[in-house]
Amino acid sequence: MSASSRSGSRSGSPSAPPMAGVETWRFSAEPLLLRLDVATHAFYQGLAAGSSDRKMMEVVANAANVNVLTRPAGKKEFKKYNKPNEDETTRDVRLKYQLRENNLRQAGTFDPQWGVRWLLSYVVLTEIPGISAADAARLTDLVEQWLDALAAAEIHEIASELPGMKATIAVARSELVCLRELGDRLPGRFNCACSLLFGGALRSTYVDACLPRWVLSLRARDGAASSGAQQGIPEGCAPLTIADAQACVAGIVAPGAACTSSGAVDLRVKAIGAAADDSGLVQVRVRTFDRESDADKGAEDVVLRFEPDVAAELRVGFVIEATLYALDGGIHYIDNVTMVWPSYSVFYAEFAQA
Repeated sequence: MSASSRSGSRSGSPSAPPMAGVETWRFSAEPLLLRLDVATHAFYQGLAAGSSDRKMMEVVANAANVNVLTRPAGKKEFKKYNKPNEDETTRDVRLKYQLRENNLRQAGTFDPQWGVRWLLSYVVLTEIPGISAADAARLTDLVEQWLDALAAAEIHEIASELPGMKATIAVARSELVCLRELGDRLPGRFNCACSLLFGGALRSTYVDACLPRWVLSLRARDGAASSGAQQGIPEGCAPLTIADAQACVAGIVAPGAACTSSGAVDLRVKAIGAAADDSGLVQVRVRTFDRESDADKGAEDVVLRFEPDVAAELRVGFVIEATLYALDGGIHYIDNVTMVWPSYSVFYAEFAQA
């Protein structure tokens, strides 16, 4: 759930002595990590053995610093835990969990809201690579069921934060499916065309820089494929010939436009056009994003262009890792898209804790 946990977890209901005027709490003798482990393990055992749900839950639990496969205390200890005349075993189990909790506490604080955002962004996208749209939808359902189980087990540190965590899950349920679709479609055909024609990654890969211009002109005239096979070109762009690329950018970018700058950046989506313009493309406004400060950089938006099927999967707040190029005339395009993060993602400083 986070890098560590709060000390002094609350359990039970508040009670106040008559006329005291001060609300008091009964504190649990069990470390928070122990209570999380017991409730999470019970939820895991309720899933079908060998199912994909169990495999996903193993990743989810591990992200919360609870491992359902390897636990600090063994099965024999848990059989005796909290049983009559087993005080020593009970103390040993609690001590093991408290020591681990103390070690985790040195790295940060217990923050379940942050933990769910981290789980449904960084963990899902890097530790379950290539997750399908159906699996992404199932994962969000599984996380919600798990949190409900923790709340039902009277882990009040979770129950009190449940509304905010469920709000994140509701957004993730839509955005993770969109991200899966964008993985196949970005950077889009227009951006691929610019990359092939004006000095991007596709041009350096598929166009022989030593060929004279007249050879490239003949290829464009004849509609021949650009040099090299089309492996590595995004699904939404291939096959893309030089002639195709020139047709894609006609009326938007001058044929002789030069690239004036480029660089690897993070771009946060600020606004998405309501409909395609005369070129058949949707204009999307983005701004360079700084992960360390979790804030936009610069005062001006940059306009990117995408096909309607690509723009339909974008959401305001998405962060796109890509190489950004600027051409003569103030036209921008992207290629080398390495990742798209959901709107609720947490970044560098937070990831370092994990």
